[in-house]
Amino acid sequence: MTSSSQELIASELNPSTSIGSGAAQGNAKAPAKVLVVEPHPTLRTVLAQRLRQDGHLTAAVGSRQEAMDLCRDQSPDLLVSAELIEHGSALRLAHQLGCPVIVLTARAGIEPLVGLLDDGADDVMRKPFGLEELAARCRTLLNRGRSGLQEKVEVGPLEVHLLLRQVTLREKPVELSPREFALLCALLMPPGMVRSRQELLRMAWPPFSGGPRSVDTQVLTLRRKLEQAGLGEGGGITTVRQQGYRFSLDNLPDSSH
Repeated sequence: MTSSSQELIASELNPSTSIGSGAAQGNAKAPAKVLVVEPHPTLRTVLAQRLRQDGHLTAAVGSRQEAMDLCRDQSPDLLVSAELIEHGSALRLAHQLGCPVIVLTARAGIEPLVGLLDDGADDVMRKPFGLEELAARCRTLLNRGRSGLQEKVEVGPLEVHLLLRQVTLREKPVELSPREFALLCALLMPPGMVRSRQELLRMAWPPFSGGPRSVDTQVLTLRRKLEQAGLGEGGGITTVRQQGYRFSLDNLPDSSH
């Protein structure tokens, strides 16, 4: 086990932390315990840092054995794990730890996603993904529990199916690339909020990739696809000068038409 992993374990998920004293804190809600298992060290660190921003007690390790060693005395409230890890899989590890799991997969296509969900994954995200989307999915699972995962977001006539990564407008599918889907989700969290190019990069692009021009290009293609689908001029996305972009509810067509 690396020294960095040991430091994370000692500071975040040690049984002697305040998690064990939740009853003594009255009505104060104890922080959730989140375990990240990701072989890539940079991605592992970035994921843990982002989840800590939401107040979760987060540890990050690189292998199944490190995860099992860490959780001998307690189970995490949520596991975020690469699909395939050393000597096992995310689903097997989640079963052993007895906790819900968000599986991070690099496989393309709908079949692997559906297969993972059918096999017991509570949620699945394809690499590359946006940090804010991952954080939102973690909050949803932790707040609602395994049986209450939010599957769909509705904004006027537009429906975004989070688990299947599908978008429909008046029940007709809108074909978006993975990057366009992530960008749309960023603009809808929540709808109406102005998002700067840097915020959109952080939310919809992998760490350390892309730039402001990438955002402008993807917004342009997303607008065109939403326009062609019938969402009105600009596809509901407006440019706010010197600030960024927003998904404007005011420009949405009436869903009854």
